[in-house]
Amino acid sequence: MDVDIGSRVEHFRPKRRVLPFAFLLGEKGGLALSDYFLWTKDRTRTLLYLTGMAFLVSALAFVNCYPFVYSDTGTYIRCAFTLLPAPDRPIGYSFIIRAVTWQSTLWTVVLFQGGMFAWLLYEILKRVLPVGAPVRKVHLIVTAVLMVTSSMPWYMAQIMPDALTPLIVMILYLLFFGGVVGLGRSVFLWSCLFFFLLAHFSHVAMTLLLLVLLAAHRSLWSANRYGKAFWFRWRGVLATVLACVVFASWYNGRHGLRPVFSPSSNVFLAGKLCQGDVMRSFLNAHCGDKDYPLCPYKDELPDIPGNIIWPENSVLNRMHLDIASADTVLAPLIHDVLLDPASLAMFLRTGIIDTFKQFFQINAGSGLISYHTDSAPYNEIRTHLPWERTSYITSRQAYNGWNFELLNIVVHLVFLLSLVVLGLLWGQAKANKPLLQVAVLFIAWTILNAMVTGGLANVYDRLQARVAWLIVLTACLIVASSARGTRWISTMRGEGA
Repeated sequence: MDVDIGSRVEHFRPKRRVLPFAFLLGEKGGLALSDYFLWTKDRTRTLLYLTGMAFLVSALAFVNCYPFVYSDTGTYIRCAFTLLPAPDRPIGYSFIIRAVTWQSTLWTVVLFQGGMFAWLLYEILKRVLPVGAPVRKVHLIVTAVLMVTSSMPWYMAQIMPDALTPLIVMILYLLFFGGVVGLGRSVFLWSCLFFFLLAHFSHVAMTLLLLVLLAAHRSLWSANRYGKAFWFRWRGVLATVLACVVFASWYNGRHGLRPVFSPSSNVFLAGKLCQGDVMRSFLNAHCGDKDYPLCPYKDELPDIPGNIIWPENSVLNRMHLDIASADTVLAPLIHDVLLDPASLAMFLRTGIIDTFKQFFQINAGSGLISYHTDSAPYNEIRTHLPWERTSYITSRQAYNGWNFELLNIVVHLVFLLSLVVLGLLWGQAKANKPLLQVAVLFIAWTILNAMVTGGLANVYDRLQARVAWLIVLTACLIVASSARGTRWISTMRGEGA
């Protein structure tokens, strides 16, 4: 999947001084110090355009009169102010909140998310569209399509790390196949990758699986199996993932939790094993041999994974355990279940089925119900951002909620139509190597998201809808690169029909 896309990226090419470790920064290390200090009128127009697009992408927050929140938002806000990690949430997104809010307002979080989406899409379009195409016009049209027909704007406008999940694969495309991006932008991309990976447990698992797929492709099918630049950046991404795991483990241990990446993994996995009767079957067969902590509750295990934790009468509450202590208590049980051949087979079967089910769970606005004065988000905003309490409580979401019925019909229809477009026009992607790279990465990321969240957590719309719009975006890119799309783009730039 190698391709020289230098002709697709407009940049100044003076006599160059190649930088050390340039393979991490761009295609073939062709980077000059003078490139980073040039500023043109076109860059100014692009900066102003992308600033405006950041507001457009996050516009639903303004329509709502406050950024959207979810039940977990309160935890991220609290951790952003206290810098104390939660056992069930990684600290990365809280770091981002603290960095971009100046501990003053949550509005800058949604503007940051909207700006990141706008910029990453702009960089991708420069590499995928034909040379000389009106990138800003196409960017505006594609963004408008996503705003109206997908879940994208609802995630970019809310305070949750799910907004960052699709942005990670956009960053990975630019790092692996994006060509020359410049020193400043490269450093920024690598920094964002670290903190975005640290924002959600699933991000690390998905990225590791994607690295395995990329390595397998390069080793088995690529004509250039041992491209130095690719493997250098592959190791760079792997090192970034491992750095996230090490840092999170150290940070958790430093603040009184178990020094592991996820101090609650056994609890969440126990909830998943309750689904499909995996846990119940194992306990029925083995409680007579060993006194497992869930044996007294084997006939009361929930069918919904999260219900082992959150309800007032949950198993954990009846055991008088919090998540951190329950994780240690349940660890031996989870170990034995996964080593039992019959239980492992049931778990894998359930995971495969749930992956397929999860792929189509794409309702926009999932979980964006009314969180009023008795909710966790309100309590944390009242405590840490009291000057925004009134804005929050009078927002449309908190006051009377939103109706997503019509939107969800549109979202599902456009998603299915996009799958049809991908099938019919896939040959167009094969003829455009940068487009093929984007399409394969986006589709693989969407499938991996369904596999990790559906297979290891639970089948839930908001966990898949966060990335489902990548399929719509991929279809838009393929249509834009088709023969008719190319003629349309030519008309837009004044070259005739």
